[in-house]
Amino acid sequence: MAIGISEDHEALAAAIRGWAERADVRGAAREALEGPETRPQWWSGLADQGLLGLHVPEESGGSGAGGVELAVTVEELARSLASGPALPTLLASLLVQRAGGTAAKELLPALVDGSATAAVALAPGGLTATPSADGVTVRGSVRPVVGAGLADLLVLGAEADGGPVWFVVEAAQAQVESLQGLDATRRPAQVVLDDVVVPDARVLRGLDAAAVRTLSAAVVAAEAAGLAGWALETAVDYAKTREQFGRPIGVFQGIKHKCADMLVRAEQARATAWDAARALDEPLAPEAELAVTVAAAVAVQAALDNAKDALQVLGGIGYTWEHDAHVVLKRALSLRALIGDPARWRGRAADLALGGARRHLALDLGEDTAPVREQVRAFLGTLDGLDDAARKAAIADSGYLVPHWPQPWGRNANAVEQLVIDEEFAAAGVRRHDLIIGGWAAPTIVAHGTPEQQERFVRPTLHGEIVWCQMFSEPGAGSDLAALQTRAEKVEGGWKVNGQKVWTSMAQIADWAILLARTSGTGKGPDRHRGITYFLLDMKTPGVDVRPLRELTGHAAFNEVFLDDVFVPDDCVVGEVGGGWPLARTTLANERVAMSSGSPFGRGVEDVLSDVAARGGFGEDPV
Repeated sequence: MAIGISEDHEALAAAIRGWAERADVRGAAREALEGPETRPQWWSGLADQGLLGLHVPEESGGSGAGGVELAVTVEELARSLASGPALPTLLASLLVQRAGGTAAKELLPALVDGSATAAVALAPGGLTATPSADGVTVRGSVRPVVGAGLADLLVLGAEADGGPVWFVVEAAQAQVESLQGLDATRRPAQVVLDDVVVPDARVLRGLDAAAVRTLSAAVVAAEAAGLAGWALETAVDYAKTREQFGRPIGVFQGIKHKCADMLVRAEQARATAWDAARALDEPLAPEAELAVTVAAAVAVQAALDNAKDALQVLGGIGYTWEHDAHVVLKRALSLRALIGDPARWRGRAADLALGGARRHLALDLGEDTAPVREQVRAFLGTLDGLDDAARKAAIADSGYLVPHWPQPWGRNANAVEQLVIDEEFAAAGVRRHDLIIGGWAAPTIVAHGTPEQQERFVRPTLHGEIVWCQMFSEPGAGSDLAALQTRAEKVEGGWKVNGQKVWTSMAQIADWAILLARTSGTGKGPDRHRGITYFLLDMKTPGVDVRPLRELTGHAAFNEVFLDDVFVPDDCVVGEVGGGWPLARTTLANERVAMSSGSPFGRGVEDVLSDVAARGGFGEDPV
């Protein structure tokens, strides 16, 4: 996976990756670790590929593509550990392009064809500017300016009476003093200007400090996504081949879970960096800034955390100079230092959200959706004047509560129809109730239950009349669910169940439970999945003892449930006796879908923002 999600973007990423391998971009980074700071031998090839100007308008020598194409390029170069002036020059060209004016016309062609390199200072530092006859006169120093030692042009900011002013100077006009940095493949420098006159044509009037900060963060987020992806792929590849105790280390839970965590971070980094890249093609309004701010907070931290976890998976080899893991770790640390602590970006995201900024994503679903839209709107009009219970029942009976379910419970809606329905409900301000665990239980009954069971349980669940809990996990069978030991013995008219369940959310208020119990077998060996039966349990049945499990906060969100000779009638067995494992998988699949769609038990972000706003904002406690 990569930032680009279209076929064109995937093809672009593959082309860049192939070129980087042929040009040995990674090898040049290794040489840069201990050698002098020089322009890499692949630099002209990068320009020849057109990769320096994908985001630049055609009239300035570029391809006129956009922000996502820039992000795809940056991500792939990061995977190859591209050293030297690549990222600084791409960032400089983006800033000059956004500023426009004479500077863009004069400078962009050279930045696109690779004949000029550049570097950017993300803040004015100690530079000050005073007006002069032809522009501004600048003096002072700024540090760190990453890549300044290899730059022909410097994009800098200076404090002035009316606020910071941004401009471009020739590197030859400045004193560039190399600094020792953590990332030796892309070195920082201090830039000193001694009363340098910057002509008005080189003053970037279209930029301010906020724009520089936001645009830079979007580009850095793309590189961070590339680093997070490299760390993930490297760790997983190693875990597949490295053996300990006669087995690949990837089969061990500690390694498996760590790699899964890395995958989640990498995908979060890619998703947020993608949206930030899209924002590069928009005016820098609060909505666009929110997208970039989230990416800066998420992607940079993801890169650092994945780099550290990759070292843990790699073990001893990861701590050697010969392995690239330390290069990625140092670059991730450098990125975080360059744009600032993610906590500051999270704080800025909170400020924007509390100020009303929201990021709205939409798909163009085409004109063919008009009949569906009209149908949904007509239904929504019938809800006017209904009380809450009647509204719930009407939405459920229409199939709009779970439109992807089969009829008569849903509408057999395809993906596009589901999106149209979601859009129309949101536009009308109609919120559909959350089935919570009922959204996991009912689909299993629909798929595997008898018609009588479906009629008895599904419709009341959709109406919100039945609250469910799930009794799967046990003290000795959590991750290995097939090892469960709760047993059900056949008795006249049903089954007698004994055992213990744990981590049972909502058991204290549930009307019914979905229950897995062993009707045969031991739960051990290759046949441990056999002999498990899927039951529906009335929580008012004698012998059901629900005890709260208090968390370290003191709050009881979970329960343990003891089952002592609990009777379950035959008509509450779903599917075949002993054939409950496929049903359990159906339930777990629906659980994952529900949780990924925002149906956990906690409150949403909007509720949190409302609480903070009701308290008058952060006050004296920004955390």
